[in-house]
Amino acid sequence: MSALRTLYIRFKSLLPEPLRETLSAVNQRFFARRTVQRKYGGWFDVDWRKKFHSLSDEEWTRAYDEAWKHHGNRCVEETDEEMILAALGATGSVLEVGCGAGTLAVRLAKEGFQVTGFDVSFEALKKAEEQAQREEVVVVWKQGFVEHLPLADQSFDYVTCCHTLEHVKDLQRSTSELRRVARKKIVVLTPQQKFRMYAENYHTQFFETQEQLIEAFGLKQYTCREIDCIDHRNEFQGKAFLYVGLLEEPPNDAVPLPNDRL
Repeated sequence: MSALRTLYIRFKSLLPEPLRETLSAVNQRFFARRTVQRKYGGWFDVDWRKKFHSLSDEEWTRAYDEAWKHHGNRCVEETDEEMILAALGATGSVLEVGCGAGTLAVRLAKEGFQVTGFDVSFEALKKAEEQAQREEVVVVWKQGFVEHLPLADQSFDYVTCCHTLEHVKDLQRSTSELRRVARKKIVVLTPQQKFRMYAENYHTQFFETQEQLIEAFGLKQYTCREIDCIDHRNEFQGKAFLYVGLLEEPPNDAVPLPNDRL
């Protein structure tokens, strides 16, 4: 991302909310669709949010394969990786859901975790496997949908899901599956966003507040906080939420913690 774009995003974030909403509404009404179409061309489905509910699994996979052929990205920055590692704590087995080109999965493997990378896109997994080979680490790669993880209950100590939950077709089923396969913790990183019909992504789920993300998982023990990613150099620039949910009950003699703390 250019320094100029970073400055523009920072400036826009300082504007009063009513003004930001007015500018966004004008852009959506008159410019956004044509701007995205002109920037990405025929491979990008500019009307994705209008029809994603009706797409078959094959159509969904094909769309993401095309996206990775034309527009690979690295949403998770090194600073994000450090926060995720801190949230996970001790090493163990981890399922990286929505692994993309394998940036986080490879980093976790280098840190001593036993990693399985999972993504809907065959093209992304191909890139991820090449990255793991270059870094000389072992990662198991699996293809499929978050809504139907082909994995046993509680089969991983940890589940990470970074810049992926905003892409799923069925939010409730996806969060249920993430809870089902995790034994200890779920770590989620997702943008703080309002719905916009036309944008340079295939986002289908939108989290304006921390409460929406917290309610989506329904866990009693968790942390959720806003982080600032506006200065990211790569794909995602903006505000995001970092959610860490605990699946293990604390010992009987443990002091109860407020819901917004671990």
